[in-house]
Amino acid sequence: MKHSLLIAGLGIVSLVAVNSASAADAAKGEAAFKKSCGACHSVKAGEKKIGPNLAGIAGRAAGTEAGFKYSEGFTGVSWNAATLDKYLADPKASFPKTKMTFAGVKDAAERADIIAFLGVK
Repeated sequence: MKHSLLIAGLGIVSLVAVNSASAADAAKGEAAFKKSCGACHSVKAGEKKIGPNLAGIAGRAAGTEAGFKYSEGFTGVSWNAATLDKYLADPKASFPKTKMTFAGVKDAAERADIIAFLGVK
């Protein structure tokens, strides 16, 4: 019974995430990206910054941006709305050995906006 409730609860969380993503605002996401991510990451193809370039991140496997040395263990994830939302909420939980010092974006609506700006579905 507890297992069934857990599965049902996860389904509700997934529906909330999907609904949040569909109501996301890419314009707000651009501003949030600049504030939270833009110092280290670019979305302009070919532009280099401290972190990997995020142009075309949708569907890309984590840790595969050419020319960037990733933290150990930064593999095994393909970037979609769910994986990016989880990562943005708590990067160290997704990749415990990450060198990135970013604590994450705690606000779910702000994460959804960033994800919409990045064009990730």
